[in-house]
Amino acid sequence: MSKNSSEKKGIITRLWLSMIEVSDVTTALRFYNGILELPIALEAGKFNHAEVGPNEPFAKIGLHGTGKKNRRKRRTGIVFETNDIYSLCNRLKERGVRFTLEPTKMPWGGIVADFLDPDHNELEVVQDPNHYQREY
Repeated sequence: MSKNSSEKKGIITRLWLSMIEVSDVTTALRFYNGILELPIALEAGKFNHAEVGPNEPFAKIGLHGTGKKNRRKRRTGIVFETNDIYSLCNRLKERGVRFTLEPTKMPWGGIVADFLDPDHNELEVVQDPNHYQREY
């Protein structure tokens, strides 16, 4: 009997993908892969779609091309984790990334910074090694 046969069927098992609308997938890949250094997991050019993310299953960002340029900041809700927020932010600034929030210590204990992709999608990065151990 396989391990999966005893699992409850029809339940949500994990977050698979977070989707971001971008005007051009090729330009988005230059940012997400070239600047943020997220590995390309999937390129589906004929569907105007690509996926990037860490080399672990089900932690990907889908980049879906709409052909329309967004002119205003759009909050994505996507939060990356880092082990050194100041080094990361300095490196991204050197590569021309625009920050909307410099690294800031939050009342709950973490350090957060927000930045924009080429389509004005706002992304966040956090350094908080004690996030799941601290009392809130």
